[in-house]
Amino acid sequence: MTATPETVAATPPGARSRPAGFDHVDTWIFDLDNTLYPASCRLFDQVERLIGAYVAQHLNLDAEQAHRLQKQYFQDYGTTMNGLMLRHGVDPHHYLEFVHAIDVSPVLPSPTLAGALARLPGRKLIYTNGSVAHAERVMDRLGVREHFSGIFDIVAGKFEPKPKESSYRALIERHGIEPTRAVLFEDLPQNLEPAAAMGMVTVLVRTDSPWAQAGRDASHIDHVTDDLAGWLVEIADKLPPR
Repeated sequence: MTATPETVAATPPGARSRPAGFDHVDTWIFDLDNTLYPASCRLFDQVERLIGAYVAQHLNLDAEQAHRLQKQYFQDYGTTMNGLMLRHGVDPHHYLEFVHAIDVSPVLPSPTLAGALARLPGRKLIYTNGSVAHAERVMDRLGVREHFSGIFDIVAGKFEPKPKESSYRALIERHGIEPTRAVLFEDLPQNLEPAAAMGMVTVLVRTDSPWAQAGRDASHIDHVTDDLAGWLVEIADKLPPR
């Protein structure tokens, strides 16, 4: 059962990093970027540059103007893409293909992560604000694709990004998830809040990314880790046989 806010707030910070309390979980949900692979790979830096280039080319703006509009649309609409769709009629599929045409070679294979995922009982799903194609490329680099039974991307969510509640509801409905038997791993604290409200266990994968700092100590976060692969190994070691 997910800890109440009062229980979490009263728990010493070190206790929140202990990989225990997952015996009931039958659905393991993972964010992709900066969660399944280390943020130090800096893939999103490439995506950010391509978003800026797309805005500049599509709207005939210089780089500085495009950057300002990119950030404004992100603030106003949740994603730059949503702003471009609503204000300029941009084709989201063309946009996603353009901004995810990146070099994924900084992501290294992770036999430790693959082995841990293989040992976890139940389904494993990817839940991303990116595209299926991008997720598949990253998973192939990591060597973990075979361990996941599904990818729920921004298209499946009807272009409603995390942390909008409608996106989580669509994920739950499509994959028949019982939230109280699920866990969500995320690098962005705000994306864990709707999951916690629905009854999921929440795990923050901490990074040094500036946009991932706000809310790191929030009460809706049940667990924290700096090493996803190693932490999953510890969870698998503690789980009883099923």
